[in-house]
Amino acid sequence: MALTRNTDALAAVAVTLLLIAFISPAFAQDGTGPAESGTTRQLVDGIAAVVGDQIILESEIDEEFYIYQMRTGASGLSTDDMARVRSGIVREMVDEMLLVAMAHRDTVQLDPGALESELENRVAELVERHGSEEALEAALAQEGLTLPELKDLYADEIERRLLAEKVVRGEVHSSIDVTWGEVEKYYAENADEVGKAPEAFRVGGIMVIPKITEDAKQAAIDRMAEVSERLAAGEPFEDLAREYSDDASGATGGDLGTFGRGVMVPEFDDAVFAMEEGEVSGIIPTRFGFHIVQVLEASDTSVHARHILARVTPGPEDEVRARATAESLRQRVLDGENFAELARLRSDDPATSEEGGVLGWFTHENLSPSFKNVVTELSAGEVADVTAGESGFYVLKLLEHKEARIASLDEVRENLKDYIFARKAEKAYEELIDRLSSEIFVDIRTGMVPEE
Repeated sequence: MALTRNTDALAAVAVTLLLIAFISPAFAQDGTGPAESGTTRQLVDGIAAVVGDQIILESEIDEEFYIYQMRTGASGLSTDDMARVRSGIVREMVDEMLLVAMAHRDTVQLDPGALESELENRVAELVERHGSEEALEAALAQEGLTLPELKDLYADEIERRLLAEKVVRGEVHSSIDVTWGEVEKYYAENADEVGKAPEAFRVGGIMVIPKITEDAKQAAIDRMAEVSERLAAGEPFEDLAREYSDDASGATGGDLGTFGRGVMVPEFDDAVFAMEEGEVSGIIPTRFGFHIVQVLEASDTSVHARHILARVTPGPEDEVRARATAESLRQRVLDGENFAELARLRSDDPATSEEGGVLGWFTHENLSPSFKNVVTELSAGEVADVTAGESGFYVLKLLEHKEARIASLDEVRENLKDYIFARKAEKAYEELIDRLSSEIFVDIRTGMVPEE
């Protein structure tokens, strides 16, 4: 347990450790989504558990699987993992229902706007994961869901969790205090464990991204021109989308679902909202590449459309030129130019160029595979050979190096206080759940939870 490694997790644990699901995501054991199994599930649905006057249905457990899968993008559990996951889901839901029952009993209410704000945050998280709202809607369409339907699924879950969290904050966290004396005592007794600071590397980088040539752009335009010709000849749009499109929506015939103004990038938005129902566009350039769009339905405020996308990506010659640029920049550093100033002027990484190319502190565990063998072999102040990364080519410099050591009390004081708080909170939470289980009726009927 090295308290210097993950300060964010330790800071967050006081609020979320006791409520977060410890499950891996999946939806149903046979992989069936809600659109395919909804009718059957209603016929065979059963009660998984009863908590007070509330019931947990087997279908609600399926929905929790699906929601968690949508949030994390993970799938493919073994039979044993599936049993563990479902057991965890039931236990979490029962505990949560106990907390919600207490909230209702004691008339605990959410702060105004809390549910709506959290719901928007959850949807924004999904949009970011999928790259755009239209890509999310396309993924949902494959599951037989719309975005409003997903929000409805989320709303009940979010309201329960917000109520449960509010109860935990009021009943558990508000009663816990950690003194600095406790922190110092714990450090004195466990310094070899809690003070472990791993070997660390402070790294600087100048990134060169391969630039797309006009030839590559023209090749994409020519490809879209071929699509236009085949559409004009009467070939089905959806078939050509499956054959040509570089977007994930190609698998569903390019369907983007229904979206409102301002959802898409401006160039796409302007073109689509100027079209009539059934109309097929010319070639529309955006930062994603080149599109051909067909509007299926249109109103003053929204359209239902599908598209074919030709992405424009760097070719081998572009990468050769980018590497050569990176080699030139490396040589300028070796010849004595200031690394930080050169990064500000020439790095293609907007997130770090203004900071003089400082990428941050890394340990062996969080260095990317492409950088790990390079950085760990450098001495402080040394510049590595040009290194290929996921986004381009890098000139890397080791700015500082710290050997593995035992951190001082001052270095871990705040994190250690959070850790002790979390331990106390975990114990208090277990005591609260035990008390509520004796006060509120609980009957777990599903076979998902093994007897202890």
